Amino acid sequence: MIGSDRTDRHAYLLMIHESSMVLQNLLQLLDCSWNDIYIHIDKKAKGVDAKQIESLVKQSNVYFVKRHRIYWGDNSMLLAELELLRAAVKRSYCYYHLLSGADLPIKTKEEIYDFFHVHSGKEFIHFGTESYQNAIQSRYQVYHFFMKGLGRKRNRKLWNLAETYSLAIQRRLHIDRRKEISYAGGAQWFSITHSFVCYIIQQYKRYAYVWRFTQITDELWLQTMCMDSEYRKRLYIPGFVDDYRACVRFIDWKRGNPYVFHEQDIEELLQSECMFARKFDETIDKGIIQKLFRILSDKKDEICKSCER
Repeated sequence: MIGSDRTDRHAYLLMIHESSMVLQNLLQLLDCSWNDIYIHIDKKAKGVDAKQIESLVKQSNVYFVKRHRIYWGDNSMLLAELELLRAAVKRSYCYYHLLSGADLPIKTKEEIYDFFHVHSGKEFIHFGTESYQNAIQSRYQVYHFFMKGLGRKRNRKLWNLAETYSLAIQRRLHIDRRKEISYAGGAQWFSITHSFVCYIIQQYKRYAYVWRFTQITDELWLQTMCMDSEYRKRLYIPGFVDDYRACVRFIDWKRGNPYVFHEQDIEELLQSECMFARKFDETIDKGIIQKLFRILSDKKDEICKSCER
């Protein structure tokens, strides 16, 4: 244990679209002197009060970035992530952690800090399997002009028809955007170093044309930039192995889309090697959120007493 001598600072980048019990607990569990919190609020979100958010945080600095309207599968998600990274990199942090308002830590902030201190310099990025990498190539091969209109359920007939005809025409014309870059994909959520963030900001213009009109860019851009650079040698868990420990997030796609954790999952979460988990929803199970908050708060108090001794 490193004890109370924690001098490296971390930036938590939060993508939120609603005010919720999960978000309130997340903010309080992250709040400490070595963490700063950067927040992007979906421009479509209603009822999210910035002042209320600030009132929940006592020790961390809180910064709000320019808001974008977020549409599933559209480039807007990537633009919001870049807003967060560009704002945070100006103050230089040891690690940058991207989380959503449906996420919670499953370790205390002291344990999280110590974990990243021990593994300093590693990049925590998830990659899908080899078959997944092959399957997603169609996202790059052709232009997807209508993602904003399609939506996640793809049940808007006019937009669905426009997308179908657009893809058919492009394939008939043998359009293929895959030329110079080794493309890769995986989970959106990450914990990455200051050095890699600087590289992303500096090199982004080289890739900007690739991300425009690309399907579900938020699951592609970071992995692609990593594999196209020397940072691939710094991955915590390298290879296309679909292991969420690679980004130290507990995410379960076998039981849901993804699975929403319930109170009976508490031991499984606490025994995990991961630092964070998603997702949580108080309308489905409030008990797991309350229990996790209480356990981590009590554990944090025990750690502090141990450090004092």
